[in-house]
Amino acid sequence: MRMASATANCAKIIEYVFTQGFDRVVNIQIGAKTKDPLEFKDFEDVMEAWVAQMKAIFSLLVRSVNLGRFIGHKITPRPYLSSISSRSIESGLDVCDPSISRGNAWITGFTWVENADSLAAVKKLVFDEKKYTMAQLVEALDANWEGYETMRLDFVKNAPKWGNDEIVE
Repeated sequence: MRMASATANCAKIIEYVFTQGFDRVVNIQIGAKTKDPLEFKDFEDVMEAWVAQMKAIFSLLVRSVNLGRFIGHKITPRPYLSSISSRSIESGLDVCDPSISRGNAWITGFTWVENADSLAAVKKLVFDEKKYTMAQLVEALDANWEGYETMRLDFVKNAPKWGNDEIVE
């Protein structure tokens, strides 16, 4: 029996690039403490921060999944799922017990497209065209785009999109 052991909201990766890994929703440092975005000199700095955030998020998830594989079946057994698993029925063990598993742990990532679209927009509008500065972008993001509607629409409508533009694919 196979099932995802963790789910990653990958849009947090691009968010953390601009907050140095600090999550403003839960008010704690979750991602990597990367360079202040106001110090980004080129798009490579943005990508370096993005890679660091991706590694930090998936490292956290992998460690959680690994811990869960050893204790999950003890603290959160799945009797219904076990009742329809031939291995569980034959062994009498919970479906998540690692002794009967063939390595069913994996992480499901969603919202990847937001990363590609956001990175492409930053590259085009901040670094290639220099239409906005990084300071302006950070200010707009800090304000959740309130008071920056024209700029927000520029990022939404006038930047490459995954699946539609070669640069993003």
